[in-house]
Amino acid sequence: MSLSRRKFLIRSVQCIVACGILPGLSACDGPGRLQESKGRGYDDLVSRIGRERADIIWYASFAPSSHNVQPWTVTIKSPDKWIIGSAEDRWLNEIDPKNREMLLSIGAFIENMVTAARAYGFQVKTRVLARNPFDPELLSLELQNDERAEYPLQRMIERRTMRTGFKNEDIDPEDFSFLVGGEEGFSYFPPLSTQAAWLDEATIAATSQQVERENVQEELARWIRWSDADARKFRNGLTPEAMDITGLAGWYVRNFYGSDDVLAKDFRKATVERVKKQVAESAGWIIVTAEKSGLTALIETGRRFERMFLRAKDRSIGIHPMSQILEEKNFAEKAAAMLMLEKQPQLLLRVGYMRDYPSPVSLRMPLDDFTRVSIFPSMSVRTE
Repeated sequence: MSLSRRKFLIRSVQCIVACGILPGLSACDGPGRLQESKGRGYDDLVSRIGRERADIIWYASFAPSSHNVQPWTVTIKSPDKWIIGSAEDRWLNEIDPKNREMLLSIGAFIENMVTAARAYGFQVKTRVLARNPFDPELLSLELQNDERAEYPLQRMIERRTMRTGFKNEDIDPEDFSFLVGGEEGFSYFPPLSTQAAWLDEATIAATSQQVERENVQEELARWIRWSDADARKFRNGLTPEAMDITGLAGWYVRNFYGSDDVLAKDFRKATVERVKKQVAESAGWIIVTAEKSGLTALIETGRRFERMFLRAKDRSIGIHPMSQILEEKNFAEKAAAMLMLEKQPQLLLRVGYMRDYPSPVSLRMPLDDFTRVSIFPSMSVRTE
């Protein structure tokens, strides 16, 4: 291949690659092309705590997280007493230095766990253990027998972050009401509103700031699994399929892309251009707010967000968290005032009816990688 032709292909692919790989809770969702998300230690876990309890943890693992880092850990003290924490090697220190988005992800994980537990006939009592977002142990959970609650658990598996294919059609008030389920702390701004216009412009500007920060790009590069080999090895992070890079472009990046390409000038420029196209294609924004921004409040906000997210497919509504504004101090400090909100925004969601609602395609870590059993100290769920 000639140098000029290769350069043309690289630049063409970079424009496609920039699709949606920005920070935010959007990351990646779903079971993905690697279906063994229960892991080799699943049967061992079943033998210790029972299949229903093991499945509760498995369903919880389909929660969203920034860059798809899946930061949660589960330590099983007894079959009905668990400790939920976070893994330091799965924190995003550059884009999320205060672990704000990590706590939102933990909240979504807890919501999945509590919902699945109810479906299996358990009531869950939670208690916050941590004093700050950096404590390794965040919450304790206790399962108690209860009546089964009907719930379509498949929603957790099918939930997916959408980046393309949005219609520019306002969200119907009835559909918005269905999404939020009567809960407070959700505001919808249609495309022609003043708030939506500010969100569009500020998201582009915040993205432009982020791509110029070397540490942010380097962190992003560490979490992209360009090759199939890396996808199988890590089972987390962003894959080409999850970033809507398919066909010839998908083949190319899986075989020829690496971390250095994420740091390239053309890649950064294409990222900003892609965000411009994304904000122009939507039904506006849904903002999730919280009265406080402490540890407990963020976890609860993550739970509310996940409850909404799990309803979205039922109304063919796509959700794309784009919280770049909240990750950049100069924008975050004035977001509430610009949006005319009394409470602090915690999640910024680009939304819209979907032309198509494809199945999830991205990676999930096996239970072995984030679950530990301390009932028998000499034994571990992990299979080396």
